[in-house]
Amino acid sequence: MKKTILASALIVAGLLVGASVALAHSEHDHSYTGIKWEFTNETKANINAQLKKYSQVKSFGLSRFENKIMDQYGVKEGRTFDAKIDNKLFRFQKTTSGIKIVKQMKAERAFNSRSLPVDKNFQVARTSMTTKSHAGHDHSHYPYEWMFSEKIQKRMEDKIKSGNLKGLVGLSKFDRAELEHYGIRVGMTFISSALHSRLMGKLTTGGIQIMKIVEPTKVAALPNEFASSIFFE
Repeated sequence: MKKTILASALIVAGLLVGASVALAHSEHDHSYTGIKWEFTNETKANINAQLKKYSQVKSFGLSRFENKIMDQYGVKEGRTFDAKIDNKLFRFQKTTSGIKIVKQMKAERAFNSRSLPVDKNFQVARTSMTTKSHAGHDHSHYPYEWMFSEKIQKRMEDKIKSGNLKGLVGLSKFDRAELEHYGIRVGMTFISSALHSRLMGKLTTGGIQIMKIVEPTKVAALPNEFASSIFFE
């Protein structure tokens, strides 16, 4: 009798644990972000290498740092997004430790979204920017448009609204590491967007220096509003 009671208790406990796990999983947001994500060249190469070596592979691990970067832009666990790997467009889902392929898109009819966190569709003309030389710093120009997270955009917008571009927009250690992860080093100038305008910024040791407004543009202020896409699926 005692053995029967004990067995029943264990079964119930197992069911409760399973239900708790299922409930925790169901609480994740599984919506489509509408975002086209731009991985670093290194990450894309690693994913592509695994796809070529193991044709049936669906899941890929990401470092904690890369996971945190995606979280900053609203690509959180459970949510889906799009990304190109070796000129093939895939829909991915964010997982606890990385990403997994949901499906490969059959054909790309139109993709009007701006890639995050860097938009390689926007080519920056070197002739539009000039900087003074400073020993020990990289004064080259980042060739693409950088898209900041909502948090950093808000700081930049506040500075633009104040009418005083002097002073720096502060960055955390993580924010700086994110820029460097994608190739933007101290001394480099880059194009970004804030307050419906394109601006030229410069990464300094103390933060971001907004150098000038390059052009007004109809750019959504929030990262999740950047994307709008239509596909043949």
